[in-house]
Amino acid sequence: MHTQEQSKVRVALVMANPIDCEVITQLLVKDPRIDVVYASTDLDLSLMQARDLLPQVLIVDPKCEAESVSRTVETVIQGYAQRAILLDDRMREGLVAAILPFMQLSYLTRQAGSQALVDAIHMAMLPGERTFDPLIAPRLLKTKHGWQLQHSPGQPSVAILTTRELEVLKLLAAGRSVRDCAQHMHLSESTVDNHKTRLMKKLQIHKVTELTHVAIRDGLIAF
Repeated sequence: MHTQEQSKVRVALVMANPIDCEVITQLLVKDPRIDVVYASTDLDLSLMQARDLLPQVLIVDPKCEAESVSRTVETVIQGYAQRAILLDDRMREGLVAAILPFMQLSYLTRQAGSQALVDAIHMAMLPGERTFDPLIAPRLLKTKHGWQLQHSPGQPSVAILTTRELEVLKLLAAGRSVRDCAQHMHLSESTVDNHKTRLMKKLQIHKVTELTHVAIRDGLIAF
């Protein structure tokens, strides 16, 4: 038989500041089924530790660094963590859209509460299960083509953009020109310009400078 210690879920925590590390760790260890194997504010060190400790659930604050989300996805895909939960301070639809293709990832905001995080950790250990914040869960659909994020009626959202349009948005918002985008994406300038025109129309944006605001608001570029 497994002992209680052996049956605990091994959790690693990577937060943007030490206070969050301490507070969230204290909340999690109150659950006798959870073992926090490490808590840190250093993403580089934490992902290196994951290779040795192999946490079952990796909880990451997207604000740790600009590439937190992509590096978390990579860590899970490489098998150094079984599942991951992004724990955000507010809702960012761009981050939700970015992780939808990856079944091993869940998304919560602090507003969901500590019990929601505990529940998400245990839910992550069930085959085929993942958790999304209550603020956005009603707009998520699981289809035969994968998870889809529906946009809010009357409120333009990055949820209505295609994958290509999202990539163009991120590059333009980061200060790239259409020519730079075309070279980076290995597309013609006219194709990128068409993506730009369509995404601005969908988002009801009339100035390229407004793209940066949208990208930061929805977590598509560093904030």
